[in-house]
Amino acid sequence: LAYIGWSYVFEKCHVLHETGAAVLVGLVAGYMMQIFYGRAASFSYEMFSYILLPMVIFAAGFNLDKHRFFRFGGYIAALGITGTVLIFLLIFFGSEFFTIRPSNGTPFQLPAQSRLVLASVLASTDTVAPMAFITASDFPQLYAVVFGEGVLNDVVSILLSTSVEDATTLPPMWQLLGRLLVVFSCSSAMGIAFGLSISLLFKRAKVLHKEVLKPVVLLLGCNYACYILTEVCEFSSIFALFVSSVLSGHYAMHGMSLEAQSFASELAELMAYTAESIVFGYFGLTAVAYTSQANSVGFEFRLIFYYIVCIVCARVVSISLLALAMRLLKCGQQLALSRKELCMVCMAGCMRGTIAYALILRAVPPEDEQSHVDRIMVTTVLGIVLVNCLVFGGLFPVVMRFLQLEPRPQGSESPEGSTLSRQLRQRLAGRWQRFDESYLMPLFRPGWQRNVSETSSLPSLSVDGPGHVGLERFHRSDGAPQ
Repeated sequence: LAYIGWSYVFEKCHVLHETGAAVLVGLVAGYMMQIFYGRAASFSYEMFSYILLPMVIFAAGFNLDKHRFFRFGGYIAALGITGTVLIFLLIFFGSEFFTIRPSNGTPFQLPAQSRLVLASVLASTDTVAPMAFITASDFPQLYAVVFGEGVLNDVVSILLSTSVEDATTLPPMWQLLGRLLVVFSCSSAMGIAFGLSISLLFKRAKVLHKEVLKPVVLLLGCNYACYILTEVCEFSSIFALFVSSVLSGHYAMHGMSLEAQSFASELAELMAYTAESIVFGYFGLTAVAYTSQANSVGFEFRLIFYYIVCIVCARVVSISLLALAMRLLKCGQQLALSRKELCMVCMAGCMRGTIAYALILRAVPPEDEQSHVDRIMVTTVLGIVLVNCLVFGGLFPVVMRFLQLEPRPQGSESPEGSTLSRQLRQRLAGRWQRFDESYLMPLFRPGWQRNVSETSSLPSLSVDGPGHVGLERFHRSDGAPQ
């Protein structure tokens, strides 16, 4: 309720994002529970991972602006995969120089295993607050890059966390990258298999073309089954669900009536917004367990500040290196994102949220079995997330005003790269479009056929232009509305 109510206040006064308001209300409720009932709620990773997170991921894939997502695929892959690994390495090596000096004990350093876990956890970003300021209508390119990076970052950071949780030293890079490649490939295969199977089901089952409620529930259930089965196989359930939901939105959705299509899209947004509003309040409610107990180690404020500095420095270095590399690959040509927009991408990647908190709780033993070092790790991540929710969210609009970032609405983007590179992208996009129209859509979309009279004079395809490509050149042979 605080998340929703404060969002109306936030529209008028950009002081505190609704995520921060939800966290504050959760903290107050948690302390009241502690005072009046003598107990505190504990964070359930299972509830977060199996209930709340799938809602957000499904909506992100199902309602994805596919044209812009794949239009900036190079930036998204570079930031979401390479950038996340770079930040992980920089945070790990940077944390080696910090010494914890307790007031009543001997100074010590965190062991390598703990620093590995913290680096992998703190490599995950939180894009909920930045997306409130970077709207798709005003900043379409920036929105696509930040959103796409957030999706891949979640996958890579979770894979890094599971890869190093039992390691005592940094694994060899070939081993780490090899595992990422294997998991990405297997997760993609699972998502593609489920997505195309769901689309084929919705094409063949004529009864699903008429009703509204049952087809939508079936669509949600099949995608959730993809998430669960991929989790059981120990691959990336997030990425598999994202791929499956993208394919479902591209093919299977057109096997439903117009009312069912609209209902499915709105329901996905409803579930995602509800999950986001719950998760931040739930985080604040359960954070009290690590701030009010008598056996709590308290916050190591110097360590929290040091890791925040490491995160910011690592983000600046990774963005600078990746921008330089992409500029070299384009032979000095202008990038699609301006320097001001790259600064906003940099700041958006400095945010840390509930995924980091969930990952650290998953990496340490249960609460009653945690060591002193385990509690330091948990309270450090907790402190960083609290600072991000309560402070960094309010700094985002200030930085935007300081940089004087001007909106670049859809259609006003400057062409990226040389004429040769644009022609190459257009050629590749045109070939994929023709393959999709000629083979995949007739196979997985019910009643869709290629309009030969229109496709005989296809206009030139430009991947720099707005909108989705190719969909307007189809019609339903059964007479149903498009």
